[in-house]
Parts: sequence; structure tokens; C-alpha cells
Amino acid sequence: MEKLKNLNNDAYEWLKRIPPQSWARSHFTGRAHCDALTNNLCEAFNSKIEDGRDAPIINCIDAPETTTILDKIKSKAEQYVATFCGAGKYQVAGPWQDQCIVDVGQQSCTCKRWELTGIPCKHGVAAIWDMGRNDKDVGIPESFVHPCYWLSSWKKMYSFKVSPINGRSMWEKSAIPTTLLPPKHRVPIGRPKKKRTISIVEKEDFVRGNTASRAHRSVTCMKCNNVGHNARTCKGQRPIVGGGGGQSQVKGKGKGKATT
Repeated sequence: MEKLKNLNNDAYEWLKRIPPQSWARSHFTGRAHCDALTNNLCEAFNSKIEDGRDAPIINCIDAPETTTILDKIKSKAEQYVATFCGAGKYQVAGPWQDQCIVDVGQQSCTCKRWELTGIPCKHGVAAIWDMGRNDKDVGIPESFVHPCYWLSSWKKMYSFKVSPINGRSMWEKSAIPTTLLPPKHRVPIGRPKKKRTISIVEKEDFVRGNTASRAHRSVTCMKCNNVGHNARTCKGQRPIVGGGGGQSQVKGKGKGKATT
């Protein structure tokens, strides 16, 4: 908030009037067991179940990515060191300077990931492994995943039957005189957007080791220094010049060269 205030005081005053529980991860309750912050939760959920949403329950069970997510977390947890501090609490530090406090008994971590997602974070997994190495009967990290991700919970969810209903002609007439009309459709300007905006949390999944992958990164052309294409597909765009006090040359349409 202080950084925002220094950047734009009007934006700071506007955001300050909105309860932080609505937009700040640090104030989320963890009740939803999901750390995704989006303006369209349905769209985010729909994209996650794209491969399994039209499939029967047996095939739909294969769609959840909880196991894949936990495997990625465990690969990162291998680089962390957990130090027992008593009363079930651990101090966990790693190569990214993100030292946190883990309370295994409360299944919480100061990074807030464990509480928000219901899946042990990399700090929590490191603490669980340390307890196992010291002959503590804690089991594997999978046993600390919230029951909402368990297959047994899925089975209970689909244990109920959907009752059949009669056709429209046999529906009971409503006594309410109000007629509900669909909202007016307004076609937005420009080409429809196909890809949703990726949050900062999702971008972290593209980091491999200490370097980031090329996914979701803009390409800079080595010929003209413009963004959005590479040297192989360059159409001879005019190079970007100026800035930084240096000099660059631009080929003109005439015989000579213009220097900036």
C-alpha cells in the first residue's frame, strides 16, 4: 500500500476504501481452500476442468490436478531446511530468502498457502519430512491435504441421485407478475479476447529452478529490437531508437544513414 501511495495517491485512497478481505490474499480466510484471485471464478474453474467437465464420473476423477500440484511442491521443498523450535513449530528457510514459520499441528504457514489452498506448501512439506526423519509418526505429505481433494469426498459428492422433473407444460404456474428479461447484449469493440489474464500466482508455476521459462514472455527481435516477433519472422520494421544516452543507427529510405 505504501508503494501504491508513492506511485499514485488517488489510487491509494480509492483502494483503501475497499475491505482488504475482498482483494488481498493476506486477509483471505482460507474457507474456500483456493488461493485464486479472479474477477470471474466460474471462468477460472471452467478452465481447470476443461478436459473432464463433459466426462462421466470415472473419467472426471482423472481430471483433478492435486497430485500434480503436490508433486511440484515436493520438488521445491527438497531445497528447504526445517529447524524444529518446539510446540510443533518449525522455522523453514530456502534458497529464495522466503523464511517462514510452520505450525504442523495447526496446518498453517506464514506464507498463507497451506491455509488458503488446503494443500501443504513447500515450507510445510519440508517440516513434515523433518518430523519423519526424527521418528515422528506423521505419515506422508499427502495425508495433510484437505479432505475436499480426496477421492472419498468425490464419491460422497456423487452418492446422491438427481430426481427427474416433468416437462414445462406440467410446471406449476407462478403467481408472481414480474417478468424477468435477459440483459441487453452489447458487443464489445475489437477482437474478442480468448485468453484470460494470468495471475501472479499462476506465473510462479512457470519458474524452473532460479530461471523462468519462456512461457508467457514477450519475444524481442534481434534485428529491429521490437517486441512481439523474432528475427526469423521480422518484416523489416523500423527499429526503436533513442533513450539511455546511447547511439543507434537507423537505415533511411535514401542512400545515406540517419544517426540519432
